[in-house]
Amino acid sequence: MNALSKEVFDKAKQFITNHARPLEVAIFNHHFNNGGINKLIEELKKYQNRDGGFGHALESDVRLPDSSPVCTDRAMRILMDFDHLEEAKELIKSAIHYYETIYDKERNGWFIVSREVNNHPHAPWWHYNEDVGMTIIDHNWGNSSAEIIAYLYKYRTYVKTLNVDELVDFAIHYFTNKKEFKSENEIYCYIYLYKVLPESKQVSLHAAIEQAIDQVIEKDEANYKEYVPAPLDFVPRPKSPRFGISKHAITNHLDFLLDRLKKEGVVNPPWDTEGDRFYKDQMKPAYKEWKGVITLENLILLKNYNRIIC
Repeated sequence: MNALSKEVFDKAKQFITNHARPLEVAIFNHHFNNGGINKLIEELKKYQNRDGGFGHALESDVRLPDSSPVCTDRAMRILMDFDHLEEAKELIKSAIHYYETIYDKERNGWFIVSREVNNHPHAPWWHYNEDVGMTIIDHNWGNSSAEIIAYLYKYRTYVKTLNVDELVDFAIHYFTNKKEFKSENEIYCYIYLYKVLPESKQVSLHAAIEQAIDQVIEKDEANYKEYVPAPLDFVPRPKSPRFGISKHAITNHLDFLLDRLKKEGVVNPPWDTEGDRFYKDQMKPAYKEWKGVITLENLILLKNYNRIIC
């Protein structure tokens, strides 16, 4: 079996240790150096605002210091793994309160960032269009409303004002009646929702998610180097539901990740490999942050599938 050597792993480790944000360093240490969870939560807490949401460029392409669903979602993905700890529970409880306070009744969901994003450096796809009252990402309702509903469902004991069951039913109806899928990110959000639901609810979603993935997943392995939805984006762990994705496709994607790390040592953002398109001037810090984030994500994927020798 093709696996990442200690030499290549150490090169990626050195980059993360020396150049990634303290949060990614803490996550790396937790996964690979038996690092304590408290340090990880301490670093994550620095991104939380008084309203309970997260901001401060936790999502590197959004330099807005204010809270936003996109940053809060990113925090919740981390916190879910530690929700047995009191320190994490407090952050989660505050985040749930934030989600409730910014719920948009007319949308029956959430907008991923507020118009204030335009007052700070941001990638063009996060620009708030005043004419339509949303970003281009918000045209797909499930991104990130479906993911937020997943957190409301999982942590419903903290929910005070919203009817979680009605939101779940609305989300399922929206997705199962959708015929054309264009946003892989919306599908990722629905996979988060799928994973927290009971089997009786999962049955309604499974076929729709499988159909959606089949429409968007990149089937040509030669294109994995581009910013495309690939097998491991949908199946990050061996025990994750595969939604029709073959073991062969997963193996080939793992081999691609290994080969890229062997050749390059780190992983550049595939949507801007040189950092000269979107990451100029005030956005320069985001480019280095993304290198740390994506390199770490690749290492964790390889670890999940026992593809690292160290």
